[in-house]
Amino acid sequence: MRYRSLRRVVRICGRPGIFWNVRQADDDTERAALQGRYDIAKADALSRGVDLIVEDFENAVSKSVAVIARSETELHRLASSSRQLYGTYYQQIEAGLRLPDGNEWDMAREITDSILFPNYKQKIRFAALSLDGRGLSNYGSCSLVLRDDMIAHRSSVFDQNSVLFMERHGVTVSRRPNVPKGFKATWDERHKVCIAKLAGRIDSRTNPNQYSRLLLKQGITPEDDEFVEVHIFGPITVLTMAAVMVTFPKTRQRATIVRALKSKLAKHGVSVS
Repeated sequence: MRYRSLRRVVRICGRPGIFWNVRQADDDTERAALQGRYDIAKADALSRGVDLIVEDFENAVSKSVAVIARSETELHRLASSSRQLYGTYYQQIEAGLRLPDGNEWDMAREITDSILFPNYKQKIRFAALSLDGRGLSNYGSCSLVLRDDMIAHRSSVFDQNSVLFMERHGVTVSRRPNVPKGFKATWDERHKVCIAKLAGRIDSRTNPNQYSRLLLKQGITPEDDEFVEVHIFGPITVLTMAAVMVTFPKTRQRATIVRALKSKLAKHGVSVS
């Protein structure tokens, strides 16, 4: 019985284990570089007289959640059983469940993931930081809000879309890739990445109602999305979810989707709105 219980915990939240993305984010050099960027951003806020607003924003993002946006069909599959796993792009290809996209974005993503997650890219699930529970609608109309207690120990955060980051910083393929330091953090220090990235966009007119859009801005295409990326090592199931928000734009269709999902997710303790 104890063995079965342990195996269940491993399947749902990834314990126990070594989470390489977290170890990389917790590296002394990485943390020092991030602290430097964070301190500069805070000093700049003070010089502009917006330090109290930046501090308020920092308090807000320290409570941000990880959200994955997916289709209604995918969510129904996950909601059907706690044994249904949310598979990564690479796992789906290896299992023969999908074909590679075969475009330039697909190639760039594979190179990026191989550099950032050497030998374990197939273990990483991607999410975005959110303050209001909304995810990136370009990836689906259902936003899956994940439980902190299930992911905090195995999650790291990254400044932006990692593929675009590599392009913008001119990271090249080599035996020692020149990935800049100071743009990633452990889950508990996600506020530092947010401040280093976003404090400069805050001015005296910024108010709390704008914080959500400052942290996560929906784009016309995925390339236009602006967000802080979350890297989660290991499995995700319906039991990893705290809530679901349906962002489908048509009111009547949205109401139908919400009703159907509520009947499935209620037994797992997941709220739907």
